[in-house]
Amino acid sequence: MSSRDRAEPARRLIQNERNGVLCTLSQRVAGWPFGSIAPYALASSGEPIILISEIAEHTRNLRADPRASLFIQESAALHDPQAGARLTLMGLARPVAAPELDDARRRYLGRFPESESFFRVHDFTLFKLQIGHVRFIGGFGEIYWLEPGEILMSDNTRDPLAPFARGICEHMNADHADALVLYCAEYAGLSADSARMVAIDSHGFEMVAERDTEQRGVRIDFPHPVTTPEEVRQVMIEMLQQARQSRGDRAMR
Repeated sequence: MSSRDRAEPARRLIQNERNGVLCTLSQRVAGWPFGSIAPYALASSGEPIILISEIAEHTRNLRADPRASLFIQESAALHDPQAGARLTLMGLARPVAAPELDDARRRYLGRFPESESFFRVHDFTLFKLQIGHVRFIGGFGEIYWLEPGEILMSDNTRDPLAPFARGICEHMNADHADALVLYCAEYAGLSADSARMVAIDSHGFEMVAERDTEQRGVRIDFPHPVTTPEEVRQVMIEMLQQARQSRGDRAMR
């Protein structure tokens, strides 16, 4: 198995999940690990970014010692977690650098639109985990370490759709708003008044769905990887046709 094939399940897990357990080194109880829930988005490098408050225990810990780990597990396997995929990312968690801040904010809000008010509060800061080590477990007997470079999903080096992503999102939002609402209903089980695409990659796309005054981040996977805008167009059409057919069949019952 090639290095890329071996790392693919880990990359997909990081990309598809959005919550992890952040472990820091406690300052209150010196030397002991401290775990906390951490919603995360992905920086352009593919590394996790988290939004944390200065009054939180884990933020105090990171300010004193940036060593941290983020544990991510497959949410679809929570009923039998030892049979599902999971991984631990170990590295240094530091505030996002000023040149990356606007992009990181956009990416975080794309996943967690409800957190917008936190950015208006001065004691919240975006941190990025600079990955140093990766431990992946794909299931029984599938356990190994990976190099950081194997799992990073850099826009420029890993994803062939990166140069076209913004244009695709703008086109879908301008010309296919009704289709985005239908994707939410069919593939995410979410009834929305409106939706907008905020990110797309070879494996799927992310939207912000709105119903009444509530916003929610949604990720929908493609049935198979795509690598060109034309392939995106084709798979989006196929998914739309399937959604319309499925809803039509249900309406006839």
